[in-house]
Amino acid sequence: MRAANLVSRNLSAGDDVWAVGERADSKILSQKTQISSVDVVSFPLSRTLRFRDSNLEVVSLINPPGDFDGVLTNEKGDVLALWSSFAFESQRELEQVNRGIPADLVTEMIGLVADGRPLYSFEAEFNVESLAGARELGLPDAWVRKFEDHDSLHRQVLGIDRLVAGSPAASLLEPGDLLLAIDGKVVNRFREVEKAVQSSQVSVTVWRDGAEKNFSMQTLPLNGRDIDRIVIWAGATLQAPHRAMAAQRGIAPYGVFVSFFFYGSPSTHYGLYAGRRITEVDGQPTPDLDAFIKAVSGKSDRASLRLKTVSWNGQTDVITLKLDKHYWPAYELTRQQDGSWIRTALDPPEAAATLRP
Repeated sequence: MRAANLVSRNLSAGDDVWAVGERADSKILSQKTQISSVDVVSFPLSRTLRFRDSNLEVVSLINPPGDFDGVLTNEKGDVLALWSSFAFESQRELEQVNRGIPADLVTEMIGLVADGRPLYSFEAEFNVESLAGARELGLPDAWVRKFEDHDSLHRQVLGIDRLVAGSPAASLLEPGDLLLAIDGKVVNRFREVEKAVQSSQVSVTVWRDGAEKNFSMQTLPLNGRDIDRIVIWAGATLQAPHRAMAAQRGIAPYGVFVSFFFYGSPSTHYGLYAGRRITEVDGQPTPDLDAFIKAVSGKSDRASLRLKTVSWNGQTDVITLKLDKHYWPAYELTRQQDGSWIRTALDPPEAAATLRP
């Protein structure tokens, strides 16, 4: 066995490629085909606030294999792209499609992981606007010519579709802005933006309301770990609001998110359902897990608490929940640097062990 050779090059419609992968029965399959197009992914927003791919150009194939994932190679066996499965929600159904992720992106991510460097993010989701459409939005001819000189094959401008709530970008930029340049260099493709923002501070030029505007903006380093801490309380799984909420729905990371509840628990009986955020306990604000733990600490078994909850679309409800510490004790799970998890009880042993008639 030898290491795969990843080749970073521009992929275009009509290129010959070989799809190679392993079927469910462990049989290796290969299929010669051609690239039909290189397109921007456009998946609907998740109703259940799951991860959703965006800001990504992917490869589509003519008569693609539908029974395996794997890689796309050239005739020498060099890997040009990963042939990957994308899951997304359509209406209330979970669907799946296969597309190719260019090796350039894969190589960059491997380098970041190997070196232990963070990935800096612009913290915006972009749409693609044609130069003709940008003209109609008021982009002056001088900027149109700059984009034509920059990339004659991709006559487009990136527009800001949505911003990650709570990020530096959200405090400076607005949906509808046209992104013109980063650090004085014209950008009009996702990969150009990603490469241009790999530092903690950048200068951003946008077109807004008929005028060019410049901002000095911090980027956000991502570590890829996301949730490192979970609290099990009253039969509900609680955590900090995850990234998909801020990225897809513009929900600021405030409150304690209910990601799951166990059937038969107090959460089930009193309506503390998944997808809501707890923002107050007995009138006391709970902006994060620490504040929540402080607010519920010391409550006796069978005590009643009043919880203010907010749904992803802003609907507010107040529920009264009665604790059952005998069958549903509270504890915390914390991930360590080595990837292991430590469980810590949040209720005194005597409270959890109390028997009732």
